[in-house]
Amino acid sequence: MTQGVSNQKPLRSCVSEGEQKQTSRGDEFDRMTTFFILLALAVYGIHTGWKLKKQLHTLQLNSYRTERYFRWLKQNARNTFAPLDAIPAVGLLPIVFGEIGIAALLWIAAYAALFFFRSQQKEKKPLVWTQRAIRLFAMMLILLVGLAILGVSALFASNSRVVAFMLFAGLLLLNLFPFVLALAANIVMSPIESAVNRWFYRDARRRIREMPRLRVIGITGSFGKTSTKTILQRILAENFHVVMTPESYNTPMGVTKVIRSTLTPVHEMFVVEMGARQPGDIRELCELVAPNIGILTAIGEQHLETFHDIETIIRTKHELIEALPPDGLAFLNMDNEHVRSVANLTSVKKIFYGIDSDDLHYSARNLSVSAAGSTFEFQTPDGRQKTFQTRLLGKHNIYNIVAAAAVACELGMDLALIAAVVKNLDPVTHRLELKKTAQGITIIDDAYNSNPVGAHSALDVLASMDGGQRILITPGMVELGAKEYQLNYAFGQHAAECCDYVILVGQRQTIPIQEGLKAANYPAERCYVAANLTDANRHLWTFVKPGDIVMYENDLPDTYNEQ
Repeated sequence: MTQGVSNQKPLRSCVSEGEQKQTSRGDEFDRMTTFFILLALAVYGIHTGWKLKKQLHTLQLNSYRTERYFRWLKQNARNTFAPLDAIPAVGLLPIVFGEIGIAALLWIAAYAALFFFRSQQKEKKPLVWTQRAIRLFAMMLILLVGLAILGVSALFASNSRVVAFMLFAGLLLLNLFPFVLALAANIVMSPIESAVNRWFYRDARRRIREMPRLRVIGITGSFGKTSTKTILQRILAENFHVVMTPESYNTPMGVTKVIRSTLTPVHEMFVVEMGARQPGDIRELCELVAPNIGILTAIGEQHLETFHDIETIIRTKHELIEALPPDGLAFLNMDNEHVRSVANLTSVKKIFYGIDSDDLHYSARNLSVSAAGSTFEFQTPDGRQKTFQTRLLGKHNIYNIVAAAAVACELGMDLALIAAVVKNLDPVTHRLELKKTAQGITIIDDAYNSNPVGAHSALDVLASMDGGQRILITPGMVELGAKEYQLNYAFGQHAAECCDYVILVGQRQTIPIQEGLKAANYPAERCYVAANLTDANRHLWTFVKPGDIVMYENDLPDTYNEQ
């Protein structure tokens, strides 16, 4: 072999010195070594690609927002490094002695084993291979392959053990810390994605403007958005051609996708859920859809991690009302003190609804709330009233029904028809959804996006249920900023009053709830802290009996896993 770097020993083959003296055998060694190196890189690439896919999933759960991804990395530092993935470091030792062939063989064995025995834990919300996800993953692979090609080219050109060591060590570090490539790819793709999003956004806005007959109903609030939207859509569908944003499609790009894929000129009503994590988010959605009607369901301490204080939340939610045209309609929940505080800040026609306040246009009176649902008198501004029955659980769902019924009345729908639809409403998925197992166990599925008011109401529903043990499974509430400890502590104290057994998911995440339970003198033997939801369910089935009621309150995404 030719010496690649002065004063350095060249990399040696794995064959004997006598064999190297024969030209043909020397050529065979070169081909064999090259084959082992390329095979090692291929096996390495498969394992690293799998790790990059996990980072892609995390980025998607964080809305591809670099700052949120950084925050996740900081909060989950111990989850970003897997000690076993350092095993291939043993392959660096043979390189010191010039044995790159042996190093390559060790890498093949190590990375094949790591990939074969990789974690198969199922994600709660799997990665969705959208066009954006495909583009971002492709950029990650381009960066990885590009760096590998540069390194291998330098190695073959120099035949230097120093270059070989740097190549293997560098690739090892990228595998150990794949978030470096994920961050780099996300930053590189950011201007491209912004340009793509702007084009789609403008196209969706143009389509909306070309539908002058369309009435757009915007719904926002700290909680109650999705349920109110779904109830309203079911009522309006009796008289109108209606489309609504599905599930929790409440961001500009989510709504843009619905407009471009679902909305057509035949539709008369477009019901749009509007979410926000920072000031300006609602305004951007309003600029997209130009709402005629706005519903402000409630304002509370949700997403404080990004809003920082309740005043900012109030201003942001009010952006919907500010965007209404002069002939628009604003529906305001006057039982909510924060909504009430902004009621006089708009000149558009205001419709007040609620349960407990005076001077309401639409209200629910004479409530009867039970484990089977609710009955109440729905009252209108002209003095009419109608008995409403619903299978939906919880007082907070009555607010959602009253809001939807009020909009339907203002749009001219018959009160008896509205009552008939309300009577047949099914629970919104994962929002106090009642289920019965084959074993005779009642499940209350309230797994979606817990907030302080909704969580308190859900516990009251659990306490009202007749039967066996009342069991709570929860990881607590998140994104509450400086008040997260205080609100989860209070949640724990209320749980002590309502539950016969509590299963908490996540040791660190649930410390405030644990301390709230302890402060309420809740028996320690009736509380179990699970490592994850799988562990929680495993423990549940060790003692649950027919007739018991189990409530799942909030189900955090995979980004909150502590293991």
